[in-house]
Amino acid sequence: MKATVIYRIASALLMVVAAGNTYSLLKFWRVARSMAPLYFPLGHTGITYTQVVAGYELFCSSCVLFGAYLAWHLSSLAETSPKAIGALGWVLFVYQLGGVYTSFMFLSGLVRIVVVAIAICIGWANWLVATRGQGQLKRSEPLLG
Repeated sequence: MKATVIYRIASALLMVVAAGNTYSLLKFWRVARSMAPLYFPLGHTGITYTQVVAGYELFCSSCVLFGAYLAWHLSSLAETSPKAIGALGWVLFVYQLGGVYTSFMFLSGLVRIVVVAIAICIGWANWLVATRGQGQLKRSEPLLG
């Protein structure tokens, strides 16, 4: 399998995670509407628990969507110029390992499986790009002699 396809699979899975996160936020918002507001003091005004959770969830969704964009962009680079990926692919992989750790600490079920699948896809694609890039370097080196 090509690294381009694997990066795009990871990107699609990340988009599914962002959609699931947004769906859970909407479910939370429906339940939180009926609760009495709990205010946290912040400057001259207060913010509610619901506002804190909504802000956190929207930030998490935007981070996941950025990861999806980055994986899609890396798929384009893997096809056109794999050397340009450099350490960015491995940084995205470490970021996903953080997601795996977080999901095993706080989440369960299908979320764990999807997050592990994303990390495996990104690690596999990075490995393919790294080995392909090394092979290209060896072929392009001039012969001594």
